[in-house]
Amino acid sequence: MNACICPTCHGRGEDVEVDCSNCHGSGYDPNEDNCFAQCHDCYGETTVVLDVCPRCGGSGEITSNDLDSDGEVEADEHGRLEGNDAPYC
Repeated sequence: MNACICPTCHGRGEDVEVDCSNCHGSGYDPNEDNCFAQCHDCYGETTVVLDVCPRCGGSGEITSNDLDSDGEVEADEHGRLEGNDAPYC
């Protein structure tokens, strides 16, 4: 198992912007009868900022076994995040 930079937080581990789990990034509340009702979690912004990354638990790294198919991230030519020695998976 190799330790890799988390593709969700890009190795930061905290203050992660993710799609809203209530509206799934649409900005509209799926539980309201009015189709234009603003989401009550993200207030129509489509994303929320979490204190701790939900994927790596705040460590900034995951094991290559934890990576799924949506883990594509941009890295330098060596597969590393600038200032971090851990490679992307």
